[in-house]
Amino acid sequence: MRREKLIVVNTREPNDFELGQMVGHLIRVSQQVHASLWSSAFGMNGLTSPQFAVLHALAHEDGLDQTTLGERSSLDRTTVAQIVTRLARHGFVVRERDELDGRRNVVNLTSAGRSAYTKASHEAYAINEKLLERISQDDRMVLVRVLSEIIGSDRYPVAVGNGPAGQGDGARTD
Repeated sequence: MRREKLIVVNTREPNDFELGQMVGHLIRVSQQVHASLWSSAFGMNGLTSPQFAVLHALAHEDGLDQTTLGERSSLDRTTVAQIVTRLARHGFVVRERDELDGRRNVVNLTSAGRSAYTKASHEAYAINEKLLERISQDDRMVLVRVLSEIIGSDRYPVAVGNGPAGQGDGARTD
């Protein structure tokens, strides 16, 4: 397999660049490819990628308050609240007031949600493999590391290969 070296050259003129070498453009186009693969998948039970991220977080750490769930899923408070409402409507999650802190909602995965997650997780893995099929294992690790650095630890608090980050302080409210 022929490998071309991608070099982004700093220029003196802000309009003197190749669009195909602009990281933001490449990330956007990559997201379009991912969205196309996701929408054509059969085993997703109609789940969107952000909805799957919420189910994934709950499958690995059930009983999260909505703020922590948003952090684990890399979603803002409004989006996670809307997603939890939709997932609850489908019977995939239940939202209850925290018994210890009535200001917080705690979200739990239902058995239907766990089943939907298990089925969708196989498809999500296959989508990821399809997206990366032309990339060597070493380059995949570099890609994940670099993208994680771009995103930053404040946006994605999970270290690559090390599982979930800390549990949070639990002091936030929904």
